[in-house]
Amino acid sequence: MNKASIPVLELLDESGVALPAQTISLNLDRVLSQGPSRTTVYRTLEPLEQHGLIEHVTGDSKHYVITDKGKQFLAGELRASDL
Repeated sequence: MNKASIPVLELLDESGVALPAQTISLNLDRVLSQGPSRTTVYRTLEPLEQHGLIEHVTGDSKHYVITDKGKQFLAGELRASDL
């Protein structure tokens, strides 16, 4: 988990749609005054997926959605130590 983890989860939760990494990065940059770099966002996705907080759906490129576990984490029902 890094500084981009929560913003990525929040964006996926609020959007309700599958988003590619580039779109996640672009939107975080637009929404946050000091958004994480594109590199940080890309590095964030794999650990979030490994912990089961997001998953990718197949297509021409990976698009990510938040999982129920990710929603529980955002709601404070799970702690980082539970992952």
